[in-house]
Amino acid sequence: MEAKNSYKCFNENKSIEELKYNMLQFKTRIEEEIIEYKFYKNLLEASIYKSKTINLFENLEKYKKGINATEKEALELLKEINLHSNSITNKIECQDLFCDNFFIKGHDKLEEKTQKFFIECTSFKIQLFQYLESVLKG
Repeated sequence: MEAKNSYKCFNENKSIEELKYNMLQFKTRIEEEIIEYKFYKNLLEASIYKSKTINLFENLEKYKKGINATEKEALELLKEINLHSNSITNKIECQDLFCDNFFIKGHDKLEEKTQKFFIECTSFKIQLFQYLESVLKG
């Protein structure tokens, strides 16, 4: 039986530095994804495919649309991460438990959203790679 990759949060007892570091790691990974997707766009535009592949153009267009949608989602996620990273220092100013819990819940939601994004990216890339492997000139 395969284990499901589901989100678990462990942020309640983390320091401000740990929270900031985690957000920086997410930001870096998303920026790397954006660079990767730019390469995939170029790859999809190249003339390196078998000439008589059924629905080649349509399938390449489908993947281009997926790349564009993922890039847009990545940029929106980067904005959220940057805003959240800037607000992490506000956690220091929280003196009551309600404020602290509210902040941690927001952090957890963003972390879960980011994890789901990375899982979706991996799934998309696996599909793309499998398709490209089948249509590349040998």
